[in-house]
Amino acid sequence: MLFWNTENKIEPKRDFYSKIKEYYVGLADNQIPTELLNQIITKVTDEIYSDYKRFWKQYPKSRKRYSTLKLDDIKHPFVYYLITDFLDEKNISESRNFSKILFKMNDDELDKYLDQKDWYETK
Repeated sequence: MLFWNTENKIEPKRDFYSKIKEYYVGLADNQIPTELLNQIITKVTDEIYSDYKRFWKQYPKSRKRYSTLKLDDIKHPFVYYLITDFLDEKNISESRNFSKILFKMNDDELDKYLDQKDWYETK
């Protein structure tokens, strides 16, 4: 039953990284320093891949869903939280502008997002 085994594997982490990198490099459009962008991409890849591996084991009936990266998962609020916290921890002065670029938000949308994040973390 080799055909069953190949379908029930999670995509290699490097494939996740490549897709995430392509997505963020396209969004950043050279407006975010390359080194910082690469750190963000690595952080997001590590987090998402770890989640997929956990979900793949935890939910056997959903293995097909967690075998390859779904780009919508990159737009999940928890990924945004991860990036926001990362930029804050690094004391990046341009964190607000970089967040607007990476999250495809304007000032009002980012303010709403930050309020929602604050609410979630302090509820």
